Amino acid sequence: MKSQPKLSATKRTAIIAAAGLILTATGVYVTRHQLESRWQLHAMAKVIDGDTIKVDDNVSVRLIGIDSPEVGKCFYDESKQAVTQFLTGRSVYLEKEISGVDRYGRLLRYAFLPAAGEQHDNLLVNDYIVRQGWAQADQIPPDNRYRDLFNSAQEEAIRNNRGMWAKCDYEDQLSERREHSDPPPDPSYMVKGNISTRGYGKTYLVPGCDNYNNVKIDFSKGEQYFKTVKSAEKSGYRRATNCP
Repeated sequence: MKSQPKLSATKRTAIIAAAGLILTATGVYVTRHQLESRWQLHAMAKVIDGDTIKVDDNVSVRLIGIDSPEVGKCFYDESKQAVTQFLTGRSVYLEKEISGVDRYGRLLRYAFLPAAGEQHDNLLVNDYIVRQGWAQADQIPPDNRYRDLFNSAQEEAIRNNRGMWAKCDYEDQLSERREHSDPPPDPSYMVKGNISTRGYGKTYLVPGCDNYNNVKIDFSKGEQYFKTVKSAEKSGYRRATNCP
């Protein structure tokens, strides 16, 4: 077993103090949870498709929280090819959440590419795949640790017309982005209280949150604006994980 990758003291302190995710244009990186985990590298054996890989001695791993096109569907070949090129010859760390194994006997895991050195961080592969448009976000309880993160990654891919969103007509996802949006009752009500249709629950976003401008508020669904974060939390909303 290989030892846990080292982070510089400055980065380690910043990550632990924030107790959250570090988000960049290329993906999402380690959290305090990962820093406290024991890591073991697994050699890539094969890419089955955009959301399933094999490691070590042919062990099947289904990447949690994402769903790539199936055989015969638009962007299946491109998704598989892109993930193959991205992961071939590399090794990954695997992180379990709750379920552990799916009904097909595949391990359910988050995969991380190891850092190139102390000045870099481990890359969350699941997030990167969605962010590039090679798969879409697909959170299934109880494995929802990065649900807001993957949803944000998908919105970024859609906004930038990446991968499957450039080539395929996923009308159900795109129509959701065009849903009705009510304006705030007053310009000072800047906190958005969103109720997810995908089982993520009630979350609030403030200016500066990734995807803030694209979140629509529909009063008919029970969504609302708040003047303060405190009032949103009193109404049962929790801070979205893609907020700073």
